Amino acid sequence: MDSLSISLGSLVISLFLISLIGSEQIQAQALQTDTAPSEDGPRVAIERYFKAHALGKGEYITQAFTPEAQIQFVESGEAKQWTRDEFAGRFQQPAADEYRRVRRIERLEVSGTAASAVLTLNYPQVLFTDHVSLLKIGGEWKIVSKVFSADRRDAAQEAIKETLRDWVLPFEPRRIVGNIYYVGSNLISSFLIVTPAGHILLDTGPIEMLPQVEANIEKLGFKPQEVKLLLNSHSHFDHCGGFAEFKRRTGATVVASKLDGELMAHGGKGDFYWGDDLAYEPVKPDRSISDGESIELGGVSLTAHLTPGHTKGCTSWSMRVNEHGKDYNVLFLCGLTASLYKLNNNDKYPNIIEDERSTLQKLRGMHADVLLASHGFYFDLGGKAAQQKQGAANPFVDPDELGRHVTEMEKDFEEALQAQERQR
Repeated sequence: MDSLSISLGSLVISLFLISLIGSEQIQAQALQTDTAPSEDGPRVAIERYFKAHALGKGEYITQAFTPEAQIQFVESGEAKQWTRDEFAGRFQQPAADEYRRVRRIERLEVSGTAASAVLTLNYPQVLFTDHVSLLKIGGEWKIVSKVFSADRRDAAQEAIKETLRDWVLPFEPRRIVGNIYYVGSNLISSFLIVTPAGHILLDTGPIEMLPQVEANIEKLGFKPQEVKLLLNSHSHFDHCGGFAEFKRRTGATVVASKLDGELMAHGGKGDFYWGDDLAYEPVKPDRSISDGESIELGGVSLTAHLTPGHTKGCTSWSMRVNEHGKDYNVLFLCGLTASLYKLNNNDKYPNIIEDERSTLQKLRGMHADVLLASHGFYFDLGGKAAQQKQGAANPFVDPDELGRHVTEMEKDFEEALQAQERQR
């Protein structure tokens, strides 16, 4: 398909409704078995459909759809359709980028023996949106109609660049608590930890943000050349894309987890979700950090906590600071977002579900008086910075924030898992 016309959406919907209403024989069969509405049955049929995509096997299409089912779409401004068997014939083998293909049930409504659903098939170059109708026939749910549209995204790299531009806007550097300073952008974090023996920098942001980070360090009265340790939260380009250049300029020792360090050494290429799309200048860590291991400089000790899920070696860091005679536990959270990834049947990251759940459980057992994170929107950087100007009590001190955030992210993850395919 070269192009699909959204302007003919009304025509597509009309075809969809006609096919549903016109299947009188199928409807009559379905009404013979009337049961209470339940999402479980329709999900089985939808998951067979997803399974056909995942494995590249048309037999699952014949299992999921009725023989009379019609698959309708608009191509080059013209309404077209396939029969079930024609559609099944299109599935020959799994796609090479299957590990990046995320399929979700966005909406599912069940009424007696009829159901309708909106599905999204999110692929690197195209987003398919399916509207499907299902009926319960002889005790088994089947898809009787599918209408789909496609939104091609050949300009994906440009969209990423546009997002990055929005995320690296200048932000006034500031002291957070104790000897911890924020030197990042509006939405991508970089933290400076000051010690008498030199400084520690946690993340540089992407290479485009590095000049801003260095300028922020100087604006606070410190020197980038005095950074002795360069710590990593995770191996995505928007957090360590500037590591190679910063190391050249300062000679700082780069510290990262084993798994994310391996990806950093490959410049981000081979990522389990992004593939080679978000590459950066490779940098080999000087030291690999393990879970529970600490690193020290100038009387400051930071402990690494492996919190995989967002990346395989995602590393959160904790330390204690003292402000006005009071000690605080500070946690620099790597990131918990996993809902955008393919969760089930991910050959590139088979244990992603177990890792994410283990991380959430681990964090729920931790205490943090101050929650900081790799992105400003995770800990309301902008809102707290505004409160700082008002001279109130330190807004970054909130012992309950970590628990709230974990609860929110756990809900996001479990909803995504429920929405995606559950089996092969």
